[in-house]
Formats: sequence, C-alpha cells, structure tokens
Amino acid sequence: MSSGLPLGSRQPRRALRMREHSMRSMEEPAATCTARLRPGQTPATSAKAGTPRSAGTRLALATRRLTAMLAIALLPGLALACAPTQGLDGALTIPQCAAASPAEDCTAGSQALFLALNAFEIPQVFTIGVQSSPWRMYDGEGRILTVDEVAAAVRAGRPESDRRVRLVGSWTSARPDGGTDTLARRLSAALDGLPVDGSDGFLWLSQDGSAIRSTRQAASIRTSGQYLVPAGEDVMMALVHGVLVDEEDQFVEQGNADGVLHAGIGHDVFLLCPERALAAFKQAAELGSAIGAYNAGLMHADAGEQGDAEVWLKRAVALGEPKAAAALDRLGGRR
Repeated sequence: MSSGLPLGSRQPRRALRMREHSMRSMEEPAATCTARLRPGQTPATSAKAGTPRSAGTRLALATRRLTAMLAIALLPGLALACAPTQGLDGALTIPQCAAASPAEDCTAGSQALFLALNAFEIPQVFTIGVQSSPWRMYDGEGRILTVDEVAAAVRAGRPESDRRVRLVGSWTSARPDGGTDTLARRLSAALDGLPVDGSDGFLWLSQDGSAIRSTRQAASIRTSGQYLVPAGEDVMMALVHGVLVDEEDQFVEQGNADGVLHAGIGHDVFLLCPERALAAFKQAAELGSAIGAYNAGLMHADAGEQGDAEVWLKRAVALGEPKAAAALDRLGGRR
C-alpha cells in the first residue's frame, strides 16, 4: 500500500488515518471569526439553542459579526469563490478552550481528532477516516486521495465479516449544492456496489470515538487562537485544517510550503472554497511543495482542464512527488 495511505496501528480495519503530527506544528493563532454568510445573513445563533445572552456576550458577538462582515467586504474573491451554500443554514459557535483553561482540560484539535478516529468503530463495518470536502479526500500528508486509491485500500484491508464501509469524513454522503455525485456513492461504485455510508455535513466526533454527528451551518464562529477542544466536547474534523486558513499569508511570508498546503486543505474542507484551495496549492508548489503541485494537477484534471493538469503534474514530478508520474500516464501527458 502506498505511503500516502497510512494504516492505523491498532487494528487492521483502521485505514487511512490522519497523522496527528502533520498538523500539530501548524495549529497557530487564527482570526476571531470565520464565517460563510449569504447576503443578509448574520451569525445570530449559539451552539446551545435558546441560551440567553448577556449584554457582554451580545457585544462580543456584535464585534465578531463586524469582523466577519469586514472580512467578506475586503476579500470579495474569497466570498464569491465559495461553493453554493443553499444547503447550509444558520451559525454555530465552536466550543473551544478559553485562554485561561487548565492545560489538562484541553486537547489540541489535531490530537483530539487522531485519538477519536483511532477509537471509532462500528461492528461489522470497515471504517475509513479521511479529511474530506464534498469533492475530494486527503491523506495524512495533505495529498489528494482518488476514489480508486481508497477503493484499493478497502479491498486490501476489509475482512469478509465487514459487509459495509463507513467513510468517516465531512460531506461524504451529501453535497451542499444538492448534487448526488457524492464521495460515498463514487466509492460504492468503485467497489462494485458494496454499501458505503458517510456524513451529510461537517463531521464531529466525540474524543473517545463513541459518537458521531454532523452539522450544516453556513457560518462557524470561533475564538482566536489554536483549536483546543475542551474535555468532553466533540471535535470538528474540518476545523483542524480550517484554523490554518487565517495563517496562510504568514506561511507565504515565511516560505512555509507545508503550511500553505494545509491552509489550502482548510479552504476546501472548512470554507468549502475549492477555487481558493487550488490557488493555495499552486502557491505551495511555487514554494517547493511537490504535493501542492500534485493536488493542483489533480484538481485541473477533475475539471477537464488537461493542459493545466499536465503543467502542474509535470512540476510535481520535477519536485519529487512519487504519485505524479502515474497520474500523468493516466492523463496521457507524458511525452
């Protein structure tokens, strides 16, 4: 199996686990509020519906709302490039540790997700944990995983006793635009009709792996800083990469290609902005990321843009990406 498909160390059915170490070093302070809002929509609801807000809370929320509105006004490309959000609604405040919280009561988002994925199990179901958007999946190094690659991993690792597959990632069985070409459906087709289940929104996991749920908020409100998950709270899978979006400019200034690469994943899985993800992957490639060039090539290939796909896949080959040559061959671009 390719090194891009890391197997879980505890049980053979644990396939494609996110590698916690690849994210920990990049979970740095982020902006006060991240939101995707439709015209006229405001982040007016908290995570606990019906909870009365104090005057101080209302002031803080108003400040965050202003921050979000200014961000959208100053960065129209980001707002306009995002996928249609007709399937999303409302706002959700993400539970996070306060700055003064005892360290023992908080877990870094990447670590919480890593532990949750390794603990999560459904009897007689082959579970696959992947960071995902409605359109694509990623391995632990940030490389796009094709459906065929995931199908090959399932065939290699699934015992006969597992009669179904669970694709444990965000938006694996639904798309916010209502499209039916979901990752779960495509994987099932690649597995000759083997049933594949998924999630119909942003995926949350309990830290002990005992529970799973999804949300479909149009705006996510969070405090500034590293994503630290309070004890007993669920971890939002997409936010592990999403917090890196606000650090993208800093990563570029530092020449941190890996940081830009993972910020690009955040654009895709958290903000649902594939165009911004593509731009970040190209920027990462300019800084020397072979995976960034590879991802850009695959995204262009998926869009039917063969010429652009060849350019970026050839760059990925030159930068040393081991999967790029085979991708070029499939495209017919090695001449």
